[in-house]
Amino acid sequence: MKFDLLGTLLVGASPPAAGGERHQVLFQPSFHSESLLTVELLPDATTVHLRVFTDSLWGALAGNADLRDARSPAELAELVALVLPPHSDHSAVLGSESVAQLRHDLARDLPGLSVPDDRRGCDGIGLRVAVTTADAPPARFEAWSPDAGLPAHAYFATLHRLATEVLDDPARTALEQLHGYLDLGPPLRDRGGSPRRLQIFSRLSSSEERVLGDFFFSAGDDEPVVVDMRNFEGMGTMLYPLFRWFSERPGPTLWVASKFARRQLREVGIPDAQLHHELADALLHLATLAASPSSRNPPTARRPRPAAQSPATRRGR
Repeated sequence: MKFDLLGTLLVGASPPAAGGERHQVLFQPSFHSESLLTVELLPDATTVHLRVFTDSLWGALAGNADLRDARSPAELAELVALVLPPHSDHSAVLGSESVAQLRHDLARDLPGLSVPDDRRGCDGIGLRVAVTTADAPPARFEAWSPDAGLPAHAYFATLHRLATEVLDDPARTALEQLHGYLDLGPPLRDRGGSPRRLQIFSRLSSSEERVLGDFFFSAGDDEPVVVDMRNFEGMGTMLYPLFRWFSERPGPTLWVASKFARRQLREVGIPDAQLHHELADALLHLATLAASPSSRNPPTARRPRPAAQSPATRRGR
């Protein structure tokens, strides 16, 4: 019999208050930890909560004989609480001004979950959904790696965008790991600020070469830039020329790199002196460079934007 992982987690949960609705999504990515997103809409507020598991949730619950032998929902709920793997919790509360728009967006997107889709696979993400109101049992849905063109995609994109906007940095790290699974576009963000902070996370594919070139070209040649790659997981070597082009800009450029990013940036040819583990260290380093008399050079002419690889070159990579 198929084990209902989300249903097991929700056993014993009280319904939302009158007039409220609760949206819960269990993310089960193939190569990252599971997480449970709960968005509760009440008339006067919206609560967003993300629970990120650091060990396998499936492994902890699906094979547990005590859970299968539980004699009541209350006993099952107690047992689940005892055997949950380690996790972290992240929450935010939004005011009443956000509720109406979010209700509208979710009501618009929810019907897409009912469109039949029998796709399944091994390398992707399973999505288990429960939508609960005060006066009805949970409505349940399932989806698999929803591409941007599929009807189910909009619902997950709306919830992911909301959580990314309001939750803290550790939660955003987990959400960034889900970005590629959910087909949410190139994993690039311009955080702005001074110095300019450009963020690259998750994985880059060769199909994103042009948008990556535009992203790099958006920064002026002379302005100080920190490239934040702390949550980066890899790229193809055909993108190396773009990184090399950007690293050779006249303005000071530092990189905050994950283990994967550090290895690939070294292969690009970026010296260790420009690589940092922590964002704060990179910002301090940039401040030191900005205070150096040698950094106060006149502006340089704008370099030509990097050329895209030819299709023939792509096939060779």
